[in-house]
Amino acid sequence: MNGYELIRKLQNKMQDSNFAQKFNRLAQELNSIPGLQQEIIKIAQMTNERERQKAIKKLPDNVKKSVAELIQLLNN
Repeated sequence: MNGYELIRKLQNKMQDSNFAQKFNRLAQELNSIPGLQQEIIKIAQMTNERERQKAIKKLPDNVKKSVAELIQLLNN
């Protein structure tokens, strides 16, 4: 999925208030860590699940759970 598709998907899903609350909470957590935002965008755009999991494993332990939850939200 390219960046444009990701943004469109996010815009559509933000119409759901439960999704929006969860997403905003996760985004706030992740934005508090410098330099992490670009890496998360790259991971979210990956279509190969194996590569995605490999990239998530390289992240610091304190953000792995949040990133996995964010990706799960976007893919459901």
